[in-house]
Amino acid sequence: MTAFIQYLITGIAVGSIYAIVALGFSLVFKATGVFNFAQGSLMMLGAFLAWTATARWGLALVPAIVLTLVISGALGVAMHFVVIRPLMGNTLLTLVMATIALSLIISAMASIIWGSEQRLFPSPIPDHVLIVGGVRISTLDLIVIGVSGVCMLIFGLFFRFTTLGLQMRATAENSEAAVLSGVNSQRVFVVTFAVALMLASIGGILLANISLVSLSLGDIGLLAFPAVVVGGLTSIPGAVVGGILIGVIEQLSAAYISVESQDVIVYVVLLIVLLVRPWGILGEREVVRV
Repeated sequence: MTAFIQYLITGIAVGSIYAIVALGFSLVFKATGVFNFAQGSLMMLGAFLAWTATARWGLALVPAIVLTLVISGALGVAMHFVVIRPLMGNTLLTLVMATIALSLIISAMASIIWGSEQRLFPSPIPDHVLIVGGVRISTLDLIVIGVSGVCMLIFGLFFRFTTLGLQMRATAENSEAAVLSGVNSQRVFVVTFAVALMLASIGGILLANISLVSLSLGDIGLLAFPAVVVGGLTSIPGAVVGGILIGVIEQLSAAYISVESQDVIVYVVLLIVLLVRPWGILGEREVVRV
């Protein structure tokens, strides 16, 4: 039982990172209808940017994170204007292929700039082991859960109580009605992509602290996709629930079956959810009248 609790806590820690990345995925989809398959590569890019700022430029962790988020936000704005906006109005397949192409470009550029070797993130965050009731708990896991929770709380407060957040919610619910109500949809789209990329970078930095900085973080970040589908593509809380659920399933599968089976189990769960409840755990079923 103690081992199960340990794996559960680790799964929640990893899942909370997936939840942050899934939030950005869900936000972009709700606001623009775009499946941003570049989110995983952008998460990896955020980790490399933070590593560069700390390991190469000698910045402290907090200034490095701030710089990474600023760069990520600027990349989000550039992504909107250069890639997404010119293609708006085209078919969904066109936009999906554009984000996949962008993901491949980012991965290739990261490989050219930083190489394929793995790097240890120079984090000052302590990694000790607490023993509570016989359960060994990593302080790093607890810190990651706490930081992820704070980030999601800040995001939720911004989304609910700020004017721009309310405009983003209105655009996500019904973009045409929002425009008729005086909402500047283009500004909302720009901010949406900027916030989504900053969330991806936060996820990348947190994941780098409990693993290594490498190109494989882009593949790990793609688990935000099954997380947001399981939770519900149209549900922001669903992205959080889905992320944590996928993280727990992944860790328990690796512990009790095999490391090689964890991705298989995750996508089996995704398939089951799609067959039983295709709109997700907390998503809303779309009713179309004909």
